[in-house]
Amino acid sequence: MTTYFNERTGDRVEMNGRSARLDSLPNWKRLGDDEPNPPVVDDGILSRPSLAGPRADQGPGQVLVETTPPAADEVPTQETPPVELTPVSQAPASEPRQPAKSGSKADWQAYARTRAKDSNEEAEIDGLTRDELAARYGGDS
Repeated sequence: MTTYFNERTGDRVEMNGRSARLDSLPNWKRLGDDEPNPPVVDDGILSRPSLAGPRADQGPGQVLVETTPPAADEVPTQETPPVELTPVSQAPASEPRQPAKSGSKADWQAYARTRAKDSNEEAEIDGLTRDELAARYGGDS
């Protein structure tokens, strides 16, 4: 496993093998095993305030999610508050999204299992077709 660190943005990338592209770029540094991230260099351009707000501290292997995602039709501006990022382990549980009516049977089965009221109803799910699942558990997408 090879680990690269971008000294200007603070991004850390782990990949199998080496990358000739990242090896050739001056802002990417190859790190040794378990080597901590070096400090981010203020280059005067990439360190400017951005619409995304300040970078959240992200540990190795930690996934961050948007705690307060913008509305689908919202276009961010300089006045828009920054998006808040939270580690997945602390993120609030969200309702499972209903698949599209044309979604796969497996998607509908997984969604139906989250909506089933008891084990008997859950046992019936495997015997239903995709259209039956969509009719019973939603189908309005």
